[in-house]
Amino acid sequence: MKKYSILLLPLILVSCAPVSESQFTEQRLSELEIKVAKLEEKQEEMEEKLEEINKRLDYITRSIAKREIRSYKARREEITPQEEVKPSEDEKMDYENALELYKMKQLNEARDAFVEFIKKYPNSKYTDNAYFWLGKTFYELGNAERAKQIFQTLIKKCQSGKLPDCNKLPDTYFMLVKISLDEGNISDANRYLSILEEEFPNSEATQRAKELIYKTP
Repeated sequence: MKKYSILLLPLILVSCAPVSESQFTEQRLSELEIKVAKLEEKQEEMEEKLEEINKRLDYITRSIAKREIRSYKARREEITPQEEVKPSEDEKMDYENALELYKMKQLNEARDAFVEFIKKYPNSKYTDNAYFWLGKTFYELGNAERAKQIFQTLIKKCQSGKLPDCNKLPDTYFMLVKISLDEGNISDANRYLSILEEEFPNSEATQRAKELIYKTP
């Protein structure tokens, strides 16, 4: 009998092994499920916090834009309207020549021509246009930072009443939206869009800026 007991012992041990291993596997799976559940819960919390932060940023961005608009309107109301001076044939020709160089994609020559025009005719009816096309020229030459500076200079000169005509302001803000998106700066892009929506709600530039932002991933 003792002999049979000794022979049966390995069989009993073998039969017990899978049960123990199965229990261990189930325990590990249970632990993993708990960990996954906790991670999912944390992810949901993080997503909620991120959404709240984005809402706050959007609110701050729009508040800043509104303050800029109010300041711009106040300064504009303080400015005494200047008597419109008819541009001379020379300045008209110089502007058109510079613009033609841009259209022909002779960008370096166009850049120099616009710079020269602005120096020669700082208060011309075409000066705001020259600033705008100079900014676009720098942008197409791959110097977005310099382009942004030119566009911001144009806005400041228009706000201070230093330019008699500022019909390029909507397109200027559009280009700032575009550059901001290129830089990944969604906050600035939304701020410039807010100004467009407030100041130029029906302009083509405003519509294009909206489409550009909505298409951005």
